[in-house]
Amino acid sequence: MLVFSKNLGIDYKYLLYICLISCFIFLIYMVLSYNNYKNTKEKLLDWINDPSKNPPEFIKNSEVYDLLNKEFSEKVELSNDYSKKIEDFKDYMTMWTHQIKTPLFSLNLILDDYPIDIHQAKAEIFEIEEYMQTLLSYFRLESKTTDYVFENLSLDEIIRTSIKKYSKVFILRKNKINFKETNVKITTDKKWFGFLLDQIFSNANKYTKNGEISIFLKESELVIKDTGIGIRKEDLKRVFEKSYTGYNGRIYQKSTGLGLNMVKTICEKLTIDVYIKSEVNIGTEVILDLKRTLN
Repeated sequence: MLVFSKNLGIDYKYLLYICLISCFIFLIYMVLSYNNYKNTKEKLLDWINDPSKNPPEFIKNSEVYDLLNKEFSEKVELSNDYSKKIEDFKDYMTMWTHQIKTPLFSLNLILDDYPIDIHQAKAEIFEIEEYMQTLLSYFRLESKTTDYVFENLSLDEIIRTSIKKYSKVFILRKNKINFKETNVKITTDKKWFGFLLDQIFSNANKYTKNGEISIFLKESELVIKDTGIGIRKEDLKRVFEKSYTGYNGRIYQKSTGLGLNMVKTICEKLTIDVYIKSEVNIGTEVILDLKRTLN
C-alpha cells in the first residue's frame, strides 16, 4: 500500500479508504447475488414440485419451460388414464363377481340333487370357464405388451372351431345353427379372432332360445345373425361402451357390459370394422367388415 502511495503520490490513507469501500461494495453485491440465487432456486423448485402453479417469469419463454410443460402434461394425462383404468377395473370386477355367482349358485343346486344332471352341471361349468376366460382376455387386452401374430388363415376353420366350442350351449338353448361356408382366407390373429367370434356367439346364445343363429359372408362382410330378443333402438348406439349393459342386461341379469366393448377393441386391433343392426323381438345382426383382411 505504501509503495503504491509513493509511486502514485497519493496518501496511503486514501488508498486504504478506497480498498475498504470496494470490499464493502463487493460484499454487498455477493450477499444480494446469493439472495437472488436462493430466491430463484426456491421458486424454480417450488414450480417443479407443483407444475400447476405459475412458473417463474425468468423461465416462461425458455426452451426448458416448453419441455417441462410438455412433460408435465404427459404425466397428468398418464395419471388420469391410469386412474380411469383402475376405476373401470373396479367397476368391472364388482360386476364380474356378481355375475359369476349365478352359475356357481346353479351348480351348487345341481350338485345337491340326486341324480345329478350331468349335462346341466357341465353347462354351468362351461359358463364359469367363459367368465374366467373373459377376465383373462380383459387383462391381456389392457396390457401394452399384448402380442398379435398375423397369419393367412381359413375363415371357415376359425368359425367351425367357435361353433364346436359352443355346440353344447346351442343344443341346451335349442338354437339351430345355419352356417354357410365362406371359402375365403383372411390375414388375422387366430387366437384373438377366435375370441371375437366366441363373444358374439356367447351373446347370441344368451338372448336367443328355440331360435336360429346364421353365419354367412355377404361380399366382404361376415354376418352373425340371431332370432333373439333384439336390442332397443336407444341402446344400439351405446352397446360398445365399457360397462354398458343396456335394457337387456338389466332385465335378464346376464351381462357384464364388457363383451361387446372387447369385441370393438379387438376389431380395432385386427383392422376390422364392426356394426350391429337389431330390432326388438326380431333379432340381431353383428357385422364384421373384413375387406382389409381378406386375401
